[in-house]
Amino acid sequence: PIEFHDIQERNQILHGRDIVSNLDIDDSFYRAQVEYQLRAKLLRRRQKAAGVLQDKELLVKLLAESVSTCCILTRHALRRSGFGAGWRQREIVEQARERFGLDAAPFLSLLDLREGKIKPRSLEAAPLFTEYLKQIQVVVDAVDQLEK
Repeated sequence: PIEFHDIQERNQILHGRDIVSNLDIDDSFYRAQVEYQLRAKLLRRRQKAAGVLQDKELLVKLLAESVSTCCILTRHALRRSGFGAGWRQREIVEQARERFGLDAAPFLSLLDLREGKIKPRSLEAAPLFTEYLKQIQVVVDAVDQLEK
């Protein structure tokens, strides 16, 4: 359902007839897919970070590489919770702050880094890692509370 919702919402016809707009998407496992993907990403971040905890630059790079996927999954968590979710990453983070009580700071720091607004050395890797994972867990917990 995650992919089909994205395709349906961002669909552009380049040639031929529109076969996506009227597609009936079965949402019976949507919440479960969002929760599974979030938990899997959280576990992978922990596993990968275990190998680079001593290297601050690699740890920050690992986190920065994951923020886009976390924003996509957070968007779907918002969508599944009945909250209209935007497409821009900062907008998604702000909406998650409003809806789930997410602390946006770790996400915004990583987005700033990806956009070249700050340098990796300006971030404290270990506290950022800890806070980032806590906030992903906030989203996981919010999805876990949704009606199954």
